[in-house]
Formats: sequence, C-alpha cells, structure tokens
Amino acid sequence: MMFSWGDIAPYSFSLVIQSKNGRPDTSEPPIRNISASKGGVTFTRNDGNAYFLQRLKDKDGKITTGKLVHVQQTDHVDAVSCSDAGFIILSRGGAVFTIDFRLSTPSRPKNMLDRRVIQVACGNQHYMVLTQDGSVLSWGSNSAGQLGLGEKAPSFISSPVPLKALSGIPLALITAGGSHSLALSSSGSVFGWGQNAAGQLGLGDRTDRKVPVTVNCLSLKKTVAISCGKGHTAVLTKGGGVFTFGSGRYGQLGHNSRRDELRPRLVAELWGAKVTLLACGSNHTLVFVGSSNKIYSFGHGEAGQLGKGVTIDQLVPLPVQLPQNDKQIWQIFAGGNQSFALCSLGQDSEKDALNPSSTVKVIDTLDEDTIDSWLSKCHNSKSWKKIQKDIKKIFSSPSCLNGSFLDKSSDKHYQTSWGYSGLDLSLARIAFEKLATQSKVLTEVVAVVRHSLLPSLSVHRLPLGVEGLRVYLLLPELVRVLATEHSVGLVLAVADAFLSLHTVHFLMLVALWSRMLLFFKSAVKSFCTMSTKRLEMIRMEGLFELYAESLIKMLRVLQRLYLFSSKLKRHLPDKVFHVHEVRCFFLSIENLEREKARRSYSWWWSGFLYDPNEIMMMTAAQELYKRILLSLLEYPCIFSHEDKLELWMLQLKKTKAIYQTAYQRAWGLLANREMLLQNTFQYLRETSHNFGLPLQVKFEEEDGRDFGGVSMEFFRLLAKQLLIAEPQILTVNEHGSAWFSQDVDNLTDEFYLLGILCGMALYNQCPLSVTFPTALFRKLLALQPSLDDLMEMSPTEAKGLQHLLEYEEETVEELELDFGWTGVLELLPNGQTIPVTKVNRQKYVDLYVDMVFNKSVQRQFSEFERGFSRGCPSDKWKIFLPHELTTLVIGVEISNWDEFRQKADYEGFLPTDEVIQNFWTVFEDFSEVQKRDFLTFLAATDRLPRGRVSSLKLTIKLFRSSNPDQLYPQAETCFFCLHLPKYSSIQILRQKLVHAMEYCDVIGQE
Repeated sequence: MMFSWGDIAPYSFSLVIQSKNGRPDTSEPPIRNISASKGGVTFTRNDGNAYFLQRLKDKDGKITTGKLVHVQQTDHVDAVSCSDAGFIILSRGGAVFTIDFRLSTPSRPKNMLDRRVIQVACGNQHYMVLTQDGSVLSWGSNSAGQLGLGEKAPSFISSPVPLKALSGIPLALITAGGSHSLALSSSGSVFGWGQNAAGQLGLGDRTDRKVPVTVNCLSLKKTVAISCGKGHTAVLTKGGGVFTFGSGRYGQLGHNSRRDELRPRLVAELWGAKVTLLACGSNHTLVFVGSSNKIYSFGHGEAGQLGKGVTIDQLVPLPVQLPQNDKQIWQIFAGGNQSFALCSLGQDSEKDALNPSSTVKVIDTLDEDTIDSWLSKCHNSKSWKKIQKDIKKIFSSPSCLNGSFLDKSSDKHYQTSWGYSGLDLSLARIAFEKLATQSKVLTEVVAVVRHSLLPSLSVHRLPLGVEGLRVYLLLPELVRVLATEHSVGLVLAVADAFLSLHTVHFLMLVALWSRMLLFFKSAVKSFCTMSTKRLEMIRMEGLFELYAESLIKMLRVLQRLYLFSSKLKRHLPDKVFHVHEVRCFFLSIENLEREKARRSYSWWWSGFLYDPNEIMMMTAAQELYKRILLSLLEYPCIFSHEDKLELWMLQLKKTKAIYQTAYQRAWGLLANREMLLQNTFQYLRETSHNFGLPLQVKFEEEDGRDFGGVSMEFFRLLAKQLLIAEPQILTVNEHGSAWFSQDVDNLTDEFYLLGILCGMALYNQCPLSVTFPTALFRKLLALQPSLDDLMEMSPTEAKGLQHLLEYEEETVEELELDFGWTGVLELLPNGQTIPVTKVNRQKYVDLYVDMVFNKSVQRQFSEFERGFSRGCPSDKWKIFLPHELTTLVIGVEISNWDEFRQKADYEGFLPTDEVIQNFWTVFEDFSEVQKRDFLTFLAATDRLPRGRVSSLKLTIKLFRSSNPDQLYPQAETCFFCLHLPKYSSIQILRQKLVHAMEYCDVIGQE
C-alpha cells in the first residue's frame, strides 16, 4: 500500500491506491522504491519492473503528465533515482542504465560495463554510483563541483569518472541534492562536496567545494542516514536524532526559523522521538518515528507536500494527516514537491521498517566467516572460480579492506577518530592466521595484494580520514603470516606503499598504532625480520648492489616509523627497531682482522712468505663490510648504542683519512696551561686551520708527544677554565648543571667558539667534561626540550611547575603567578597582566620551558650550534639519541671498578706478584674521588668518551730500577699504561702512588 501527497495530480496518483470496492488494490505487486523530481517520477515494484511518468507543460504552461511507461529492462530492477532530465535504474545484477524522460530506451553509461554497482543517486543534473568494491563514479553537470573531481574538472562530464578523493573510504551510502553531494562511511563519517551557498555541506561557511571534505561537526555522531534537498541536508543518527543544515528559507530545517544553518543543528522539536527514517524533497523534509508509526513534515507547503491539508510553510515538525491505517509504515520518500509513504503488507516488511538501511546494499568486506567459507570450498573446482573472484574483489580494493574487521562491540567503530582506528586487529590477526593454513588461498591473496592492491596504494593519495588508513594497519598483519617464499616481494611492495604516504598521514598512522603497541611492535618486527634476511644475504654473498635497493626501502620505513613513534608519549622501545644482523658485520670485520694477523704470524713463524692474494681478499671483504655499514648511517634506528659507537668510529676514521690524504698533516695547537682558554680562543680567532685533521696539542715547555693523552688533558683543563671564565660564558646552578649565560652584552663570539670546542671534543674523542644538560644535545638534534629536561637541569623549578599542573584546588590564582618573566622578557605580550589559571596553566608551563631552553638563549644557542658544526666536520653524530650524544661529548665516569681490575694486563709482572696484589689492595682502599684522581693521572681525564669506555684497559708495566723505592709511578696517558716500580712494601707503594696522583705533572710521556 502507498500513500502520496503534494504535487501529485499530474501523475494520476490518488491519495490511496484503491480498487473499485474501496479496498487496497492487490492485483499489482506493491511498489518497492520511488523517486521524484520536477521532471517526473519513477518507481519499481516487487516483481523487479520499473515504470516512469514524465512531467510535461503544455503551450499554456499547464502541468500535464505523459502516459505510464514500462521500462524495457530484462533484469530485475532493485533501485531507481530521479534527476530533472531523467533517471537511473539499478538492476539486481549490478548493472546501471540511464533513461531520458523523453525516451523510453535505457542506455548503459560508458566505463560501467565491468563494474557491479550497488547504489545510485541523482541530483538535479548530476549522477553518482557506488560500486561493490567501494568506488564512486560521477558524471553530468559540474557547475558547482558536485562531481567532486577537483578544480580542473570541466563543468560538464558525459561519462562516469572515478572520484579518486574517496578511494579507500569504506562507504555505506551516497546521496545527492540539487547541486551538492554527500557520502556516508561505514563508521559514520560524512563527506560533502559541491554547492555550499546556503551551507548545505555543513562546513561552517558558504564556499563551494570541488573535492570531498569531511563534515567534522558530524564526527562521532553515529550517523546512519543522509538525505539531500535542493539546498539543504538532513542526517539521522543511530540514536534517532536528526540534524539539518543548509537553506532554511521555507522552514525545511525544522528549527522554527527561516535562517540558513551553516553547521549541522539538532532538530530540538523532535527531542525524545526516536526517528528511524528521513527524506528530503526540494524544500521540505519528512521524518518517520517508528515507535508511534507517525510521519512528521516541515518546510515548503505550497503544493500540499507537507500532508497537512493546507499549502503554507511549516517551520517545525508536525504530524502528517494520513488516513486511518492499521498497517506499519515501511518507507518514506520525497522529491520535488511530492511525498510518499509505503506501508507493509507482511511480517518481513514490518521487520524492514526497523532497519532503515535494509534495502541499501553495502560494499563487500572481509570477515572470519568469509575466510572459513573459502577454506572449506577451495578444493572444489567450481567453487574455486567464485572464490578467486571474491578474493580479487576484496583484496584489490582498499575500500573493502578498510571496511573489514570493524570493532562493532558497543558501536566502537563509530568512535573512529585520529586516536582510534575503529578496527579490531585481533579479529584480523585470527583471520589471516586461518588464511595461512591453506596455501592455495594464501597464494591467491598474496598475488592480488601484490599486483593490484599495493600498486594502487603507492600512488600518492591523501586519505580523508582514519578510515582511509586502516589498510596500512592490516597489511603488516597479513605479512606476518606469510610463508618465506611469498614474503620478500610482498614486503617490498608494502614498503613502497608506506613510503608513498604523505608525512601528515604517516604520523597519524603511527599515532593510531601507539594505541595498539602490541600490533605496532608486530609491524615493526616484520620489517626488521625482512631487513635481517636481506643483510644476511648481502653478508654471505657479498652482493650489496644486488640487494641494496630492497634493503634501503625497508630501512626507510623502519626509520620513518621510529622517528614518528619517538615523538609520541606512547611509543615503542628503541630496541624493537634494532636489526641485530648488523652486529654480524662488525664481528666479521674483527674476525677477518684477527685471521689476517694469525696468518701473517703463522707464515712468519714457519719461515714462508704469506700469500698476498689471501690478505688482499680479506682486506677487500673488510672494506666492503665497512662500506655497507657506513651506507646504513641514514637509518640509525636499526643500530644498538654499541653498534652506533662502532659505526661512529668507522666514520671518524674514514673522514680523518680523507683530510689527511688531502693535507698530509695534522694541525697542532701550542698551549699554555695557565692561559689555556684565552690562548685557545685567540688561536681559533686568528689562525686558519682545518678541523677535519686530527688534533695535536703541545703544552709549552713540555716534551710529551700527543698520541691522545695530551688532547685529553687539554680538554679537561678547558672544561675547568670555561666554568670560571670572565666574562661569564656559562652559569652553573645549584644542581651542578651548566647553561648559557644570559648576560651577552660583554660577549662577542664566545658562544661560537664554545660550540667549536664541543664539536672538536666530539670529533677527536676527548671529553669536554662540562655538565651540560641533555636538553642542549636535544636541541642540537632539532628536538624540543620538555618539562622532563627541565627536571634534569633544574629539579626545583621543574617540581614547582609539576605541582602547578597537579594542583587540585578550585583556583590557582592564590599562587600569584602571571605570564611575566625576568627583565624585559615575558612569556606572553603584557604577560605580567595575565594571571595563571587552572585553564591556562598547561600553556604557562609549556611557555616557561620554551623560555628557559629556547627564547632566553636564542642568540647564544644559535652561535653555539654554528660553531659545533664547524668543530665537528662530520654530521653523522646525528645518528645518536640526545642522551647518547651527551655521553660522547662530556664523557662518562667509570663506575664498575671490578671490571676495570679484571681487564687489566701486565708486562713484567704476574697477577699473583706481591706488588700487584699490594697495588690492588691500595686501589680498593681509595675513596671514589681518589679512584677518579688515579684515572686522571693514568688517562689525563677522569671521564671518558662513551666510545672509549669499553676499550679502556689498564696495562701495568714493570718500571725497572736498581732502587725502586726512590721512584714514583709514571703514566703513559696516551696508552693507559702505568709504569710501576717493584716497591718493597705496601706502605711505600701507597705513599708514592698518592703523591704521583696529587703532584705529578709529567704529562704526555710517550
């Protein structure tokens, strides 16, 4: 049964279609779907036949109607949609045909022969279709961008064109208005494009859009249906709420106003009534409340389309006056100035009334049941052909995959946002693990993914939202279960797809993963595993060029994942990204070196000449491994800290060798101990020098040659003098942290020279033991310091700020804080007049930290950074993390003295000799300060660069003398060697050693 009202006279519809005896006519199959426009009306019946009536004007302007025309279409028609000039019909088999009202012969649009369509929609002069694989195609008028094809698209397109901007979005619904279009995703996201003069796109303005954009105001509203009028739009939420926006000229928005609404606004007059259906005509709106079986209408009433028996406009929803009827209303339709309601004829239809989308087909998606079906039927040849088609249909479509494995428990998929993917990756993992149990199915899936899906992802696209990124979360789960023979090529193609992502979307992808660290770790491990296999093949076969391209792609993905992950509070530990195979390259280099030494010694001992070809081959292999390792410097995340240290050593050696080859000398610096800082600054200002050459230092009136120990002493003394320099370059707070002086009036280039010294210390592997905070090195690495960094540098200040953030009282004004600062600096303009409140306290803390580490020392740090880059010619120090770089520049203290003893070596002594036992007894009795003094005596510094700690090995040599008790111990600082006389007692040994540590100034003995 159908009710119709409004401008329906020309179509020969009575209010209720009845037979002669006054009862409903059941001789014709009931109408299933109907669409109307100012050009005509078309409808389908349950038997699959479609009909239309054209709206005509005679020569006097009177509206008439043509005869009822049966559409000659052999296939069952499921849906129709009307434009002003004609209409679209959709067959059950997914074929689409267009019909001009003036003609009765259907024509099939070009580009649609091989596409299975599931939804159709018409605006006044444009057409859209949604295919089963999630693609949207549009054609017709594009005067306002209603086709969504971009700024350069022509104003009219005759054939369907894919709407690329929506590719990848799992759409549930498409709909069209006068000259605007909207689409709804499976997670309730709404996208709009086209004309927006009245705000009908809900974007808060009146600017037309040429491409789809997200209607952010409807995010998380659980939208389930959309309907468009000529210049307005209505949306329905799962909870039964109705939002309207756009033109309100006739009251069609239902807000008791004729004002346009630029953003979605809830129709308050429907509050408490759970709406289940809605439909928009040109300038009126219908809604249906299933619980009361009532239709409400509002908007333009000129032709009686509101069903109130009058022809005036209606600004609020009021019930439609339908005849007495005991049947449940099943569906409502509106178009032009017409309104229609279909009533149920049986229980099935009544059930349909509870589900507004029951007649709307959706795109294909993947779930566990589908996979179970494939696995059980794949050995049947007939079934296998269909399975192959289904696999290709789903796994070649980003849209289908993005709509799969949604977390529908408690409607969680409707919460999809930049912080939540809407996916249940546990379901995906189980499903893919099932796929892996049947190689026939898995092989087919891999082929489709590799040759169809991934190439489409590798084209630079801009996903409109999280839903467009879900496929990137699913791919690593698929890769994880692959057999070895499938993995290499597929992982490389996956890497290409990841690398093609725009930076913004890559960061958002990692942010999504940060909420699912287990799955993020799994994804990272997939790339680590494949990188390991590639490196293993390179190492074993020595064919770096053959595998380099594929290796680099995977490492680029890992490094990119690491960089973005490290910026988030929830991130994976650094060690997850390590590729442990690189350690094998270092071990191979060491093993080859040992083997070369062994063979050379063996040949020398046996009296035979060594084979130069073998030595050359081993040397070539070493150089290849070094070259490979150095080529990986761009991807530091794959290295452990120890590996990075060794890599840094290799890089330094290579860089210094290049400079030495070019200049054939090291550059020397003659220094005076008492005026060391002034001498050094003057030398750096006045002397032309090359920082790439190894540093050689000589102290005035001292004969020691610099094999490293003199340089160590040089930087140790510089560190002391920097802290007491006048004018003051550095200030040291009560916690011992050194920071840039803010008094820069009396300073010129001192901060630049300070930067040079720090860079030189790093390059020459000599610690400059100034207690800089990690924040300095964070800034050098272009990272922003945080409150945690302030906690390290100045715990008192940081704890005060933390207390401010945690303050639980109603107000924080009683703390009497404002946005001022010291002197002329303020955190905000006129900051002294802006009080800190509970609302703005986080902003205050952020600005405070920024002021301490950035704004207050902007000039100082800028000069320091410039000098640091000059003093260290190699920029590969950027492979280190801030805390790692800190230990490289300022050094670390030895804390494991037991290991220090165990690693000691002896020349002229045995470990069991009495004097050696006495030495270690004395050493163990030393305080911590005395032990560090001994290290300064031994190595010219009490701190060592992080890279040298592991190589520190004390050698104790016998200092031969006929009268040992008269001698003091001596140190070869360059070689960590202690010359120890054979003292007659432990007391003499203690006295002589302590005296040497306190007073000996024999520095740099060769």
